[in-house]
Amino acid sequence: MNEQLLPLAVWLQVTFAEWRTKAVTTWEHRADESGVDEAVTKMIWLAVGVTVALLATAFFTAKFNAAKAKVPNP
Repeated sequence: MNEQLLPLAVWLQVTFAEWRTKAVTTWEHRADESGVDEAVTKMIWLAVGVTVALLATAFFTAKFNAAKAKVPNP
């Protein structure tokens, strides 16, 4: 390997290793469900999902109706 690129390769390897370690730690921390009431958490995520779905439906319906109004009658 070129001597000029070696520090870059080392830096990338160290950075990737740190990111991987953080990802593994985060994954293990999130997998630990001690003290978390699963039913409440699921209900909150369900409410968020329904809200996002309703907002997306309203947005696309409004866009569709606006586009439909711009099309002339034959």
